[in-house]
Amino acid sequence: MADAVRQHRVSDGTRLAYELGGRPDAPTALLCDGISCDGYVWKHLRPWLEERFRILHVHYRGHGRSGIPRDPEAVTLPHLAADMAELLDHLALGPAVAFGHSMGVQVILEMALRTPEHVQAGVLLCGSSGRLLDTFKETDLGMRLLPGIRNFTERYAAEVSSALRRVLPTELSFRVATWTELNRELIRREDFMPYLTHFATMPPDLFTRMLHDAASRTADPWLGRVTQPMLVVAGDRDGFTPSRLSQAMADALPCATFVLLEGGSHTAPLEVPERVEGAVADFIARHGPFVVPRSHEAHRAQATTRFADAFRRGAPAAAAQSSSS
Repeated sequence: MADAVRQHRVSDGTRLAYELGGRPDAPTALLCDGISCDGYVWKHLRPWLEERFRILHVHYRGHGRSGIPRDPEAVTLPHLAADMAELLDHLALGPAVAFGHSMGVQVILEMALRTPEHVQAGVLLCGSSGRLLDTFKETDLGMRLLPGIRNFTERYAAEVSSALRRVLPTELSFRVATWTELNRELIRREDFMPYLTHFATMPPDLFTRMLHDAASRTADPWLGRVTQPMLVVAGDRDGFTPSRLSQAMADALPCATFVLLEGGSHTAPLEVPERVEGAVADFIARHGPFVVPRSHEAHRAQATTRFADAFRRGAPAAAAQSSSS
């Protein structure tokens, strides 16, 4: 049975949806999705994690069952990292072992740099430290086209949304995905279609604003400050995040392990789930046991809201600085 979706309003008023599962007496595993995702990629890994962790899966603002922020620009990586940290504090579930896929890798790095007390370890899947459109399919064409795409979607949001709802959740879109990125020999249609179905429901202007922010940031200059143990997993067929970028990120992190998955594309957790699970199991065995969160009462007695205030004011932080184009 799927975990019930719960709701919480964070400090700027945005309503966040989240799910809790797994063992209540265990360390917390925080699941951070990629952009335009609402949890599809965790399908095979999550049952294994639920036997060992208390699972917190948060729907990003504007994603899944979560609300859209009042401020349309409040969809940056710092906002997403702040949401994760604030919800961990609200539920007394930190520190967490943070699992991130694609853009979720950037969210975890933001958290590890801004509020390291919320992250005791990280599993970084099919992602990089930033500037994700500079190397998308080994070209920067995506970054050069993004301003025009963003202007178009903001001007014609309703029309674009209507078109996406008709086109994305179709067999044709799935076939295009297998031709351009997915490993068609390993991916299953029923595993990937939920992504297309969810993406079709997202406000396209919100998506392009969030993508522009993520594509304009890099944590590269500050990776040496991330001292938590990190498992970096890449697919050797990943065209969205070429594995060399994940390898470079792992090399720059002080306490990182790098694993390359043969046959894995950007959806490697769905294509080679046993190998992902094995890599995670080895990482947990090497770096555990992890901290079990304090009781809710003890946590609330000691909790502070300093991080939320700083994030909402847009205070500068190392990981939030954008590199030049």
